[in-house]
Amino acid sequence: MALKSVYLPDPSIDGDLIRISGDEHHHLAVGRAAVNEAFEIFDGKGGVWSAVITTVGRRETSARITGRRVVDPGAHDVILGQALIRAAAFELALEKAVEIGVTRIVPFVAGRSNVAAGKRTERWNRLIVEAAKQSKHYRFPVLDEVASFEQVLRTEARSRIVLAERGGGPLKPAIKGSPVLYLVGPEGGWTDEELKTVCQNGFTLVSLGGAILKSETAAIVGGALIRYELG
Repeated sequence: MALKSVYLPDPSIDGDLIRISGDEHHHLAVGRAAVNEAFEIFDGKGGVWSAVITTVGRRETSARITGRRVVDPGAHDVILGQALIRAAAFELALEKAVEIGVTRIVPFVAGRSNVAAGKRTERWNRLIVEAAKQSKHYRFPVLDEVASFEQVLRTEARSRIVLAERGGGPLKPAIKGSPVLYLVGPEGGWTDEELKTVCQNGFTLVSLGGAILKSETAAIVGGALIRYELG
């Protein structure tokens, strides 16, 4: 059984003792955390502390720190440029991108995006925390502010890929090294003008096969295949 994970952006440790309150205490309580149970604390920046629960109260959990390590950044950066789509579909793409190991996420407005940006950043960040806990990714991906199509094209990367439902070639030769930026269009697909523009800006059109995938599916499958090709 996997260790429970607790996210504390700035753990306050007194000697070798720590007190956990708020949402993270609630999550431990709901998960029926018990005295002497081992778990881990992480800060989202690569710091990970091993701990053992000493007491579980109504308002806080106390624990003893037993070790610390730092998880280095991976050798490769994968950047997902995700067009705005329906809230539930976007959140699925975001959650799975974290699990896959995407290191940066750039939401952007495409020509056929039919959803306004809104004020969803706080919710998106909560989803990143929960997905990182589940997948044991101890460094959170960077989540950019919502960008325009023109802005996302200026994102620097060694490999620049657009997942396209038409006119795309194979993935492997499009990966020229890290960082890899891959763009996923909205539910209505890319416009002809957008496809022309990305090609003029050094992007390679890539197909994920003959089927027309949903935007969120393409984000997940594309990210997983890119991570696989990078090794």
